[in-house]
Parts: sequence; C-alpha cells; structure tokens
Amino acid sequence: MIAIIGAMDLELEWLFQRFSLKEEVTFADKKLFLGKIEDQEVVIAKSGIGKVNATIATAYILSHYQVDYLINIGVAGGIAGVEIGDLLLSEGICYFDVSLTGIDAIPYGKMGDDPLILRPDPSLRERAMKLLEKHRFAYQSGMIASGDSFVTNISQVERIIEVVPNIKACEMEGMAIGMCCHKFNVPFLSIRGISDLIQKDNQKEMYSKSLKDVAKLTAGFALMFLLEEQA
Repeated sequence: MIAIIGAMDLELEWLFQRFSLKEEVTFADKKLFLGKIEDQEVVIAKSGIGKVNATIATAYILSHYQVDYLINIGVAGGIAGVEIGDLLLSEGICYFDVSLTGIDAIPYGKMGDDPLILRPDPSLRERAMKLLEKHRFAYQSGMIASGDSFVTNISQVERIIEVVPNIKACEMEGMAIGMCCHKFNVPFLSIRGISDLIQKDNQKEMYSKSLKDVAKLTAGFALMFLLEEQA
C-alpha cells in the first residue's frame, strides 16, 4: 500500500480523478480514503495544516496499515532560485522553528536526539527525478524547511539557513511527516509545488492566484509517479 498525504483538499483532489474508493475511515477530526489507483492499493489522507495535524494523520496511517512508502505533496513558499509553478524535489527536510540551543550544545533546528535533517528515500527520489526529466517538468532540487508559520519574511528562517545549506522552500507539514516515517522505518518522498515567493510584495496575491494550479500540478505528478510504477 502507498500512502499519500496533503494538508488541504486542493492538494489532493486531482488524485481522486483516478481513484477507486473502497473504504472511508474517520479518526479524530480526520478522514482516510482507502482504495486503488489502477491496480495499486492507496491510502489518501488530508492531514490538515501544521505539524501537529500532520503527525496525527501520519502516525495513525503508519500504525494501522502496511505502508510500502509515503508521498507527501502540496504547495510551498519559495526562497531562492525557484519560480512559481516549479516542482521542488526534496533533498531533505528540517525544522525552521525548533531550538534547544538555550539548554543543549546542539545545532539550531535539532530536536534532542532526533535528526537535524531527514532525507527522502534515495531510490524513490531517483525515480522521481527521472520522471520529472522524462516529462520535462520545471523542477528544482533542494532542501525544505518546515514550521508552524506561513513564512512571509526571510528573517523567520535565517537561523536555519545558517545551519542547513540549500534551503529552497518552506512549508508546514513535511518535517513532521518525515519524522513519523523515520520513527516507523517507512520510506518517504517529498515533492512540493512553489505557490508563492517569500518576502515579495505581492506574495499573498501570488499564493491566492496560483494555489489551485500548483496544487493540481503537484498532485498530477504524484499520480503519474504511481501509474508509471505499474506500467
């Protein structure tokens, strides 16, 4: 079974174009959709926004189902060298809002003994890169930083940029999802679409205007990734 998690309806709705529903499961305030995309068993979840919501959804899925790997999709705010509509294939994910430096001699962004950076599964990432290149998607490869804020000013992420190189986007769920996968020993892949550019004067307008199309593009790639696996 493959798990796909996004935070919002818009980030997932394109997947349902090819999805055959078998069962709907409700837990807490969340819903899972179990079924198939072609011959592949899939569970799709809308986590809700933020790290807590993402953790609840991911931990539930990974503790209740035999998941071969998990794909996290959705939109993100771009930082450096990316454009609206680019797909960003994650090299790794970190927190931008975690600090224990006041009590421990550890890097900013590191939560105790947990990893500072979580890396997507290399084989999944390689397969995704080949698919992006084969179908000529506009894409970038880089690090993603997660935190419980919609980032509008680069000052919000300056401290993690000093610690983790090549951060190209920020979002609000990926590190929580990746950390759950790490602790459950389940491979994951993270791919995000750039919906806005951080600290631009019209960032809010960018986000509102591009959200639907960029979310559809990202979900469309995830769907293609699954279908090509079955080909």
